[in-house]
Amino acid sequence: MTLTPPVSRSLMRTAVAAGMGSLALTSLSALANYDTLPEATGVDLPIPAQVDADGEALFYQEALYHRDISAVQHAMASVGRIMRDSEMGHEGYDASLADEPMAAQGQAWLDLQHQASAFFTDEGAVGTMVQEEGEWVPGREMSLADLAQAAFSYHMHHSGGRWAEHGLENAITHGPAGYLGAITQRLYQDHYGQRGFQDVGRERDAASMAHGLDVLHSLAYSWVRWHKPGGADDMGQLSEEVMEAAHGITLERLVAISRNLAGTLDEAWDYERKIYDLDNDGAYHLDTLGSLVRGHKALYEILYVFGDDDDRELAERLFERKAEMTLALLDSDEAVRDWGLAERVVFTSEGVRVDSDRIDTESQWRFLNHFTGGFGTLRERDGTSSFLETRPELGERIGELSDRLLQAALDHQLGEDGLMHRRLSVEDGEVIDDRHQVAAIAWFATTASNAYRSGELFERPGDWADDTELEMRSRELYDAIRANNDWLLTLLD
Repeated sequence: MTLTPPVSRSLMRTAVAAGMGSLALTSLSALANYDTLPEATGVDLPIPAQVDADGEALFYQEALYHRDISAVQHAMASVGRIMRDSEMGHEGYDASLADEPMAAQGQAWLDLQHQASAFFTDEGAVGTMVQEEGEWVPGREMSLADLAQAAFSYHMHHSGGRWAEHGLENAITHGPAGYLGAITQRLYQDHYGQRGFQDVGRERDAASMAHGLDVLHSLAYSWVRWHKPGGADDMGQLSEEVMEAAHGITLERLVAISRNLAGTLDEAWDYERKIYDLDNDGAYHLDTLGSLVRGHKALYEILYVFGDDDDRELAERLFERKAEMTLALLDSDEAVRDWGLAERVVFTSEGVRVDSDRIDTESQWRFLNHFTGGFGTLRERDGTSSFLETRPELGERIGELSDRLLQAALDHQLGEDGLMHRRLSVEDGEVIDDRHQVAAIAWFATTASNAYRSGELFERPGDWADDTELEMRSRELYDAIRANNDWLLTLLD
């Protein structure tokens, strides 16, 4: 039996000092869910959920979470990718970053990849590990939300070439192949059925559909890259039979599954509210909405690249609906503020309304990453749909959102120590939770690295020229990315 530790006076003082006032009283049980754990064998990198003011690692509900390891892993990848000499490693910022620091990022990612893989065994996959008799052992089954976060590892898997000079290209490219294959195979073997996805416990709702589509995105990118001209020198060298063996699914079945999923979404579309009503009356957590957005890219690219004429028509309709629900959100002055993005929203016939009084920075940054990171909305190449060309305003608005949120980070969301706060008030941007939440810090570092060139406020050093304001903003953001990344690296010591 797990016992909840008593709330200490120091914990009460911490809550009140954080400016939570009466909110602190309702949050004490949540605060008490974070505690230290003794050392145990079986895990080399026990990434905590939080780190307190004294540097103590705190674990949520006495467990080690795969999603926290995954979040730090993605940060190592995304920050490392921009340490090359054309970005943060440019002589105009800090040329030394392109050498040993970039190599260290790649190695850190590999170390975390090894740790993340330990959550997958012949018996299945787990989302947590818990301690028994001084040893870390498997905990609860891995959920679709966990799988979705893990699946983003494909981004680094296809970025190995950036580490060629550091001798890590082969390890980064080939090392995670089995891990990514296990993720996608688990998706359609254990979670797909009846033209949708079911979560652990056989739950079927908007979240299970969205997170399932998010996982599918990894598989979609692999096949699309294999097929399109840009992949001719790497995955394009594999035969279709080898691809099918690696992923455990034929291309024909992948297209059929995508067609079925698209049909389910088509039936759920609400024309007045510009959103899918998946028995949730238009109400979405930002994490669910973001996964739904990323998952659309998976479906419409699979159907466009590998389907027939009817499939391509369906693919275009999926893109249009993604554009409509995205623009509906971005048009909401309630949901999108100068200090961040509301955690929960409701789509109505009058527009998008806020359904939460707080901004959760982890969810916010992960949401933006769905548009800007990896094979996101803004990423189009030869041989793919290129639907974005038909709706240029969508790309422009996403760029504006990126600029606004990154500026929100610099003006409102980063603490005096330079680290990302956990939560803010939607109403006025007041910080209501300044604890060092590992996933929030990691997703900021990840997304800022992937998104900063999506708009117009930030650029790499080679484009600064004589624009002093552009240089100052970009330097400040680079400094923030480095501060949060450096803090994450201390977790690996």
